[in-house]
Amino acid sequence: MNGALKRMSSWEEEEDCCKWEGVVCHPTTRHVVKLKLSERIQQHHRGQVHEINSSLLALTELNHLDLSYNYFYNVPFPKFIVHFKKLKYLNLSSSFFTGSIPLEFRNLTKLRYLDLDAALDYGQQHIDNLDWLTNLSSLKHLDISRLPLTNLTDWLLPSSLQGSLNALIMRDCDLKAIPVSSSNVNFTSLEILDIYGNNFNSTFPQWVWNVSSLTHLDLGSSGFYGTIPEAIGGLTSLTYLDLSNNSNVKGAIPRSITHLQRLELLSLQGNRLSGSLASWIVHLTSLTLADLCDNTLNGSIPTGIGKLSNLTSLYLCGNQLQGSVSEVHFENLTRLEDLDLSYNNLKISFDPNWVPPYQLASVQLMRCEIGPEIPRWLQLQTRIQILDLSDNQIAGTLPSWLWNLSSSTLQFLYLSSNQIKGKLPTFSEVSRLQELRLDTNQLEGHLDDFFSYNDSSTPVESPTQSDVVLLSLANNFLEGGIPLSICNWTRLLFLHLSNNSLTREIPYCLGESLKELETLNLACNHLFGEIPRTIGFMKKLGRLALNNNGFSGQLPSSLQNCTNLFYLDLAYNAFAGSLPAWMGESLQRLQVLHLGFNNFSGNIPQQLTQLEELEILNLSNNSFSGSLPFCMGNFTAMALTSQYWYTNRNGLFSTTKGHYIHGTPYSHYVDLVISTKGQNLHYPYDSELTKSLDFSGNSLIGEIPRGIGRLKGLHNLNLARNHLSGRIPEEIGEMESLESLDLSVNELSGNIPNSLANLNFLSYINLSYNNLVGRIPSGHQLQTLNDTSSYMGNPGLCGPPLSIECSVDPTVHEVHKMKDFEWIWLFIPMMVGFVMGFWTFCGFLFFKTEWRYAYFRGIDSYYDRILLQLHLCLARLNRQD
Repeated sequence: MNGALKRMSSWEEEEDCCKWEGVVCHPTTRHVVKLKLSERIQQHHRGQVHEINSSLLALTELNHLDLSYNYFYNVPFPKFIVHFKKLKYLNLSSSFFTGSIPLEFRNLTKLRYLDLDAALDYGQQHIDNLDWLTNLSSLKHLDISRLPLTNLTDWLLPSSLQGSLNALIMRDCDLKAIPVSSSNVNFTSLEILDIYGNNFNSTFPQWVWNVSSLTHLDLGSSGFYGTIPEAIGGLTSLTYLDLSNNSNVKGAIPRSITHLQRLELLSLQGNRLSGSLASWIVHLTSLTLADLCDNTLNGSIPTGIGKLSNLTSLYLCGNQLQGSVSEVHFENLTRLEDLDLSYNNLKISFDPNWVPPYQLASVQLMRCEIGPEIPRWLQLQTRIQILDLSDNQIAGTLPSWLWNLSSSTLQFLYLSSNQIKGKLPTFSEVSRLQELRLDTNQLEGHLDDFFSYNDSSTPVESPTQSDVVLLSLANNFLEGGIPLSICNWTRLLFLHLSNNSLTREIPYCLGESLKELETLNLACNHLFGEIPRTIGFMKKLGRLALNNNGFSGQLPSSLQNCTNLFYLDLAYNAFAGSLPAWMGESLQRLQVLHLGFNNFSGNIPQQLTQLEELEILNLSNNSFSGSLPFCMGNFTAMALTSQYWYTNRNGLFSTTKGHYIHGTPYSHYVDLVISTKGQNLHYPYDSELTKSLDFSGNSLIGEIPRGIGRLKGLHNLNLARNHLSGRIPEEIGEMESLESLDLSVNELSGNIPNSLANLNFLSYINLSYNNLVGRIPSGHQLQTLNDTSSYMGNPGLCGPPLSIECSVDPTVHEVHKMKDFEWIWLFIPMMVGFVMGFWTFCGFLFFKTEWRYAYFRGIDSYYDRILLQLHLCLARLNRQD
C-alpha cells in the first residue's frame, strides 16, 4: 500500500496495522474491516495528488472504505474496488478521478451507503447511463451529486433500488430531463430527495407529492416553472423544504402548506410567488428559518408572526410588502438571530426605548425608512456581526456607540446611500470590521485621519494587519491624498474611493503591498501623475477604474502582469503615447476596455482583436490614425447574441447560516459612461447590459471592414468624426442586435445599404455629413427613425424622412442634379479657351502674308496627296477585276 495510505505517519511507527490511524480491525479476527482516510476539507490539501493501487485487494474483509476529499487528480478510477464484495459503506466524494465507473460496480450488492459526489473530474468524461447501479438493491443512501450526467436522458433508478432508498441526492449534475408523471416511480421509503441545481425546464414532478415519507425535499435552482400544487400539503413529514431560485415559479403559495406542521426550514426565495403572508405563515409554528426573499409577496407582515417562537432566521427582503413594522411583531421571537426586511415598502417604527427580547447576529434593513437616526435599540445588541442600514435617509453624525459596537463583534457594516455628515471617523485598532461601506453620504475630512488610530491621544501609524477586506468611501467630500498608511491594509480585496476630491499621486507602495486587491476604483477625483509601475504586483486585480482624473504619461508595461483584469477604465485623463500591442496579447480576460478622452496616438494595434471576451471597447476622442483593424470581426464576445461568459457578477455571498446577503457588497457599483444613441449614458457595470464599440473622434482613414458584419451581438457602433471613406458595407445589416449606429462626419460615399432595414432593434442612426447618395432605405425599424438630422450634410440623399423626392432613376437624377452647376463651370473655361485659340490663329494668318501662303499651300499639297492615293486604289481594283 502506498500513496494516500503512506501519508499516515503513525503507520510507519506502529508494527500492528490495527493501531494505525484510520484503520479499524475486527476485534476477533484482526482483519481490517474499515479504512477511514478522508482529508476533510483541508484547504492545504486542495490540488494534492495521491496514488492508490490494487494492493488494497489484500483487505478481503473490508466493508467500510472512505477516501473522500483526497483529490486524486489525473488518477484513473480504481476499478479494483468492484472486488470488495463485502463493502457496505463507500465514500469517494471529492476524489476527482478520471475515467468512468465500470459496469462491474453493480456487483457490490451489499452496499448500503454510496457517496460519489464529485468522484469523477467533471471535465473528463460524461456518464451516459446508470446501469452500474442495477443490482444495488440493498442501497439506502445514494449521493451521485456533481457527476457529469449531462447526456443522461433517463435517470430513473430500477424499481428494486427505488424501494430500498432512504436518500437520493443528485445535486448539480446538469440533468436535463425528469419524469413528471407517477408511472414507474415507486419511492416507498424515500426520506431525502435533493436534486438541487439541475436544468429540468419542467413543471414540478407529480410523483414527488406522493412520497409521503419525505422529510427533506430540495428542488431549488433546477429550472422548474408553473405553480406550487395544493398536493404539497400531503407531505406532512417534511422538516426541510427548498423550492428556491426557480424564477418561473409563480402564483400564490397554496393554503395547504399549513398542513406541514413539522416544517423547520422553508426556502422559497428567488421565485415569482405572490399573495399575502397572513393566511399561512402564522400556522407553521415549527419554523426555525423562513426565506421568502425576492418574490412579489404583498400585503403587510402579520402581527401573528410573533407566534413563531422557534424562529431564528426571517428573510422577507425584495418583495412588495407594505405597512408599518413595530416591536409588536417581534416581542415573542426570543430566539431570533437573523432579520432581513430590506427592499420592501415597509416603515420600521420601533419605540426608541424598546428593549428587544433577542440578540441578533444579522440585521439587514435597507430602504426601510428608518431615519433620521440610527435606531437606539441596536446599541443593546451585543452579538451583531452584520448591520446593513443603507438607503434609509439617516442624517446627522455617526453615534459613538456604533464604533464601540464595531470593536466587539461587528464584522460587516453598511451605511451607504444616506445623508450622514461630519468628519470621517477614525478607524479603531481593535475593530473587528471586515467590510465597511460608507459610500454615498456627506462625510468630510482627510483619509490620513481614517487610516490611523488613536492610542490614548497620540495618532500613530495604523496596524500592519487590518482585517478589512472591503472598504468603500466613494461619493463623499473627502480631500487630501491617499496616505502611505493604506499600504498596511494588506488584506484589502476591494478599495473604492471614487467621486471625492482626492489629490496627489497614487502611493508607490500601493501595488507592492496590496497584492490581494481585486477591485481598485479611484475614479472621479483630482489625482495626477503616472500610474506607478508597481501596479504589476497586483496579479489578482480584476477591476481597475482610474477614469476622470488627471493622470498622464504612458501606460506602464508592468500592467501586462495583471492578467486577471476584466474591467479597465482609464478614460478622461491625459495618457499619451501609442497603445501597446501587449494589451491584446497579455490581458486576455478583458471584457471592458475604456480609454476614451486621452491623448493616445498611432495606429490601433491589430492585437486588440485577440481579446475574445471583450464586450465594450472605447477608444474615442484620442489621436489614433491609420485604418480600422481589418480583423474587427474577430471580437468573439461581440459576435455572440447570448451571454455565457464570466465570473459570477451578482456578488452574493453566503453567511454562516447559508443565506445570501442582498445588497451585493461584492458587486460594487462601477459607473461606466457609453456614448450611444446620441448621448452619454451611465451604466452600472454589468456585461449583460450592452456590447459597444466606439472609435469616434479620431483621425482614422480607409474603409469600414466588411468583417464587421460578424459582430451580431453588438448593440452600439460609433465610428463618428473620423476620415473614413468608401461605401458603407452591405454586411452591416447582419449585425442583428444593433441598437445604435453613428457613422456621422466622415467621408463615406455611395448608397446607404438596403440591409440596414433588417436591423429590427435599431433605435438610433446618424449618417450625417458624409457624401452618401441615393434613396434612403425604408421598411421595418428604419421607418420609425424619421429624424431628418440623421441624414443632413448628404445633398445626394433623397426620399423619406427628407423632403427631397427621388426621380425614376434616383441615383442618376441626383448625380446629374448635383453635378449640373459643376459642369457649367467646367464648360465655360473650355469654350473660352477654344474661342481665344481659334481667333489667335486666324489673326496670325491675316497679318502674316508668308504664313497665310504657307498654310494654304500645305492644304493644297495634302489635298493632292489624298487624290493621288484614291486614284492608285481605284487602279488596283480595276486590275484585280
